[in-house]
Amino acid sequence: MQYCPNCGTDIEEGKKFCRQCGMPVQMTSEEANTWRLPPNTSVTAEQPSPTMPMKQNTAEPPGSQTGPAYLPPGNFYPVPQQPPYTVPTPTGHHNISLGDWLSEGWKIYKENWALMSVASLIGGVLSLCTLGVLAGPMLMGIYRMAFKTMRGERPEMSDLFNWDGRFLQAFLAFLISAAIYGGLTGAGNQEPLFVLVSFVIVPLLTVMVGFAMPLILERKMDIAAAINEVGRLIFSRDAFMWWVVGLVFATIIPLGFVGCFIGIFLTTPWIISSAAVAYREVFGYDDPNRTLH
Repeated sequence: MQYCPNCGTDIEEGKKFCRQCGMPVQMTSEEANTWRLPPNTSVTAEQPSPTMPMKQNTAEPPGSQTGPAYLPPGNFYPVPQQPPYTVPTPTGHHNISLGDWLSEGWKIYKENWALMSVASLIGGVLSLCTLGVLAGPMLMGIYRMAFKTMRGERPEMSDLFNWDGRFLQAFLAFLISAAIYGGLTGAGNQEPLFVLVSFVIVPLLTVMVGFAMPLILERKMDIAAAINEVGRLIFSRDAFMWWVVGLVFATIIPLGFVGCFIGIFLTTPWIISSAAVAYREVFGYDDPNRTLH
């Protein structure tokens, strides 16, 4: 009986190779010219060959991480999201910082106070002359000035008329809000019930318009989608806090009428800038100058 010199397995007579490891058996004289490979001593129990099953590592539970995951060649690495950003649907779980929004909005207005005040004056006059047709687009133009200031760009008077194909949507947004506001505060609606309803709805309507305009401008939404998006934000668990935000915004703007109505051209761009800051904190916005980390 012959035995394999490599693994010790018995070799049947006439067989030239070990059935266990494949090692050639001892050569006979007729096979003197055939080379016999030496035993493979490089493969040890501690270093299994590629064809041997890997031993289970008892030090770690099955499925634990043993090294970095393999990533195939090509663009398979996670890439930071580039603009335009996809903003998650608002859930109301936002840090409502009304004081910070007003403070930063004031800084934005103060940086370009003359331009934004004159733009508010021109926008107000043109809105009156067109019976409110240009009110929404002019409001959107002032929002554009605020966003450009926030991005470190220099706003221009031409931004007031740069509607980027969103004229109709801005017009409809203002028309809807004006119709609701007029229905609540119109003549004959001074009864206590209408006053109470107006007190509840007008602040929410202010937030609705304050966010719908930037959504139309920045994310190119139509009016229906913008109202739906803001509605889901308002009617959340923080609905009362959003009502407070709208109440403060809606109160500050009319205060500008004090002092021969001149103050309205200060309070209007200030509150628009504050609303732009709030929009940025809640929805995010396209900032080409920001650094990705």
